[in-house]
Amino acid sequence: MRRKNLDHNLIQGYIEEALFKLMENKDFVKISVGEIAEVAGVHRATFYRHFSSKEDIVEQYLANLLTSSQDHALLKTNFKAYILPVFQALYDHKREMLLIHHAHLSTLLCHVLEDYFDFHEISMPTELKKPLNIDDYAMAYRIGGIYFCLVLWLSHDMHETPEEMAQMAASL
Repeated sequence: MRRKNLDHNLIQGYIEEALFKLMENKDFVKISVGEIAEVAGVHRATFYRHFSSKEDIVEQYLANLLTSSQDHALLKTNFKAYILPVFQALYDHKREMLLIHHAHLSTLLCHVLEDYFDFHEISMPTELKKPLNIDDYAMAYRIGGIYFCLVLWLSHDMHETPEEMAQMAASL
């Protein structure tokens, strides 16, 4: 059944859910865009109007999860309160997160974390880069630490609670 006349977010949601449904029974690399479109109930061209690749689906999914949990005012005043929504958002989507991890797509989290922490120094063109200071290095260090904590958490099937993870991240 083809879906028609739907808004952008609804179509993206159908495509995301179709990918995750397929990933439950099939390796990510073996899933085709045509299969995703068919399961989502959209035309292949509709897929490409919303996503450029299968990886783009995963990255957009992760970005949407983290964007909904942002409160940048807490970053400098209460890191635990700032990072807890990250762990909670990922934990609330444990099925999808574990599918992403088992498909070896956890590296996409790094890009999403850069956006979440508003850290774009790495990908900036050289002529736009400002001189680095200790805060830039501290943020890079923190993002890397959180990323590897998340990967470790995923590799242990997200056994710890989001509160436990936020406490560990804040104490490091």
